[in-house]
Amino acid sequence: MSELNVNKLIELVELNIGSWKPEAIVIVDVNYKIWGEKGIILKEVLDYYRKFPLSDMHVGDILHNSNTFLMKITEKTGIIVAMKDPQVAKLAAINLGGRINAFSEFYTIEKFVKEKDKKSILGRILGTGD
Repeated sequence: MSELNVNKLIELVELNIGSWKPEAIVIVDVNYKIWGEKGIILKEVLDYYRKFPLSDMHVGDILHNSNTFLMKITEKTGIIVAMKDPQVAKLAAINLGGRINAFSEFYTIEKFVKEKDKKSILGRILGTGD
């Protein structure tokens, strides 16, 4: 399995956001497990987005909440970004949406998510509780 370099993925988001500096970036899977983060996303923000099943969204879909947004990057991953200002958050989301093809490296996380899912299913079948 290829190595997962979460810092590289976060840098990829920062590079494609535009000239604005995000306060925080969190990489999540469809179960909202955090795979990487830079900065601090408040628990309330995570709880807000957890109400929206990432698995029901399409790649490139964006949800906004004040100065934060959630974007689905691949079939199994998304990012939550916090900016200083709600208007800047919308502009940053638009920039990222226009560059969705630049995020092909996020598919490395999908490999890890699929492997974790396989182990979990196998654990339930075998009764190992994984």
